[in-house]
Amino acid sequence: DDGGDDVFIYMGGLIPDDLIDTITHVRIHESVKIITAGAFSECYNLVSIEIHDRVEVIEELAFYSCHSLRRINLSGVKVIDLLAFGECTALTDVFGDKFEYIGHNCFLRCASLRNINLLKVRVIEFSAFACCDQLTEAEFSEDLETVGKEALFYCPRLRRIAIPLKENLLDDDVFLLHPSCQSPK
Repeated sequence: DDGGDDVFIYMGGLIPDDLIDTITHVRIHESVKIITAGAFSECYNLVSIEIHDRVEVIEELAFYSCHSLRRINLSGVKVIDLLAFGECTALTDVFGDKFEYIGHNCFLRCASLRNINLLKVRVIEFSAFACCDQLTEAEFSEDLETVGKEALFYCPRLRRIAIPLKENLLDDDVFLLHPSCQSPK
């Protein structure tokens, strides 16, 4: 043993239950283009994931509640579905330059998330970044077509946002500041 952590090679599908608690580092196999719904859900010890730029879709709940995941580079990803990174409380950085669609509650309660830079995103759904209470900066694409209701709900530290000025771009209550972001017990 070289003292390093083992890397789990993800070939698709769901992670076997007996591995959920032991996986810390993941590399997505070159053949994978879609990360399956719930694939890494509740892998509490997952710290890092290496995703090649041909992965285009991250399905719902794929990384839900991965409390140790800190950063993720999603360079080829176009679609991130419902709650894909919800409750990833240690996640500080999300990179990606091909995002087109960010689903409902996608980054819900990512309490450590500080910066968002999404230069291709067209659609941001309901509560996509709700309760990201450390979020300070957000930059969105000139191609942005819609920002759903409460997309940035309770982001009290948000100080800078770059967003195109377009008619009918923002739904009602995008920036609500009601402190009701407690994690379910």
